[in-house]
Amino acid sequence: MKKHLHYLLAAALLTLGFTACEDVPAPYEINDEGGEASEVLLDEDFSTSLGDFNTFCTVGNFPWTVSYSCAQITSYVDTDGDGVKENVEATSWLVSPRMDLTEVDSAYVSFDYILRYATASQLESHYQLLVSADYPGSGRVEEATWTPLTFHLVQGSDWDTWYSSGNVDIPAEFCGQPSVTVALRYIATDKAATWEVKNFLVRKGQGGYTPEGPSHDQLHQLPYTEAFATTLGDYKSYTTSGSGQWIIDYSTAKATGYDNASQQTTAGTYYLVSPPVSLAGQTEAHMAYEYILRYDRGAENQQTLINAAFDPAHPDQGWELLKQDHEEGTDWTTFASADIAIPAKYMGQTVRFAFRYNSDAQSGSTWEVRNASILSGKPGEGGETGGDIGDPDAPNGDFENWSGGQPVRWKSSTTASKGAMTMSTDAHGGQYAVEVAGSTSGNNRLAYEEITLPAGTYTMTFYCKAATATGGSVRPGYTPIGADGKVGSYVYGDYTNDLTTGQWVRVTHEFKLDEATKLNLVIMVAKNPGGAVLFDDFVLTDASGNELIH
Repeated sequence: MKKHLHYLLAAALLTLGFTACEDVPAPYEINDEGGEASEVLLDEDFSTSLGDFNTFCTVGNFPWTVSYSCAQITSYVDTDGDGVKENVEATSWLVSPRMDLTEVDSAYVSFDYILRYATASQLESHYQLLVSADYPGSGRVEEATWTPLTFHLVQGSDWDTWYSSGNVDIPAEFCGQPSVTVALRYIATDKAATWEVKNFLVRKGQGGYTPEGPSHDQLHQLPYTEAFATTLGDYKSYTTSGSGQWIIDYSTAKATGYDNASQQTTAGTYYLVSPPVSLAGQTEAHMAYEYILRYDRGAENQQTLINAAFDPAHPDQGWELLKQDHEEGTDWTTFASADIAIPAKYMGQTVRFAFRYNSDAQSGSTWEVRNASILSGKPGEGGETGGDIGDPDAPNGDFENWSGGQPVRWKSSTTASKGAMTMSTDAHGGQYAVEVAGSTSGNNRLAYEEITLPAGTYTMTFYCKAATATGGSVRPGYTPIGADGKVGSYVYGDYTNDLTTGQWVRVTHEFKLDEATKLNLVIMVAKNPGGAVLFDDFVLTDASGNELIH
């Protein structure tokens, strides 16, 4: 299907003299994250065919095909017909028709994909998005000059979760050219991955996708927390033997050698390594995290480590063991807690931490980790340790009261809460604020527990700022709760955009209830730009100025 409904609607609006940017409260409200109204240059969803794309093989004979309503490629196949699959070398291309960009000032590419069973070190070299202005056609792909385009590339862990490439700008030197081609190139050498793609689009306009910078080497001060809710953050996975890597799954950092789909275990050793963390001026510090460990095959296979002289060229060297006696769980919902004192000899130094996972080819455990924090003081101090801080009965608009590593009152029993919350000492007032994780795949929400408010006018006021250089966008509101205990439609106010790490911004939102309403107060953390946001000093007042939450 080459013309989507949203495009037809946009065309109809343009005919009536409207643009896609009119009557919209913020640029983040527009489904087309490129910003301005965009004209589709190429649209293939690959649901039933490759459409105007062509597939060519330059190594092996494994063309792209349509399967499961998407374009799919793999060279992990049964070559002998004996029911045993093997990895076969391959290079396969999926090439677009040539596009005339002579009247185009800017354009970008986007697509959805699933990539599985790839070797971590080969992600950028074996699964590429390319563009050319001199492709001669007729499958002569090796005669063309191809420029790689960096896109959001992650390895999935199931066949249901699709990832977005992001809106990837075609370089300016290709705009104005009469014959431009884009292509996906799949390479298999020692291991053959499976790559599925759908909803491939080329549009006029600015895409704006920016690859992540070298944040893995950025120095962090205490307290430092990575939630692992949607990304590995500033941690990085290093595979030192075999294959496999740490990935994000079920809102955790997960390591396992076992693949449920193939029911096979692959040997591998991989380290999830933190960025450098400064312990300057510290006399005591500790590391706290939550985890689930299933199918334990020996404590030595799941280790927490520290290193004061990390060498990325030798990521398996220089580590000292902090912990390996992790408790094995019995289900996938109950997290255990670890809280480890950092040895005194590391105080004053810059260090890195790592979670080391190992599996042989016969059997392997599964280890999931979240909310990894480095904190000042002894174990049990500093907040993100599961301990209780402050008054458990306080309204807690100031986020000074915590229980079980979560802010008191700020966890709904409905689906209104979405996204990991962690304690921060970067506060607007008092000692603590709450950091809500961001996501580029969907909006997260900070939600207050269920309350019933009488009919009237109410005002929400709070302070917020971006927690990372990604920036942030927020939008306050509420959602009513029905008699069945489920949330209704979200009722939002205006966006507050362009949050930075350098300034707290005061946000005020007024809303009116026509009748007594049971609800969750919510603040959306918008998926565009998708960065984590800090919140503090929340106040809810009624029309008389009475503070109901403070």
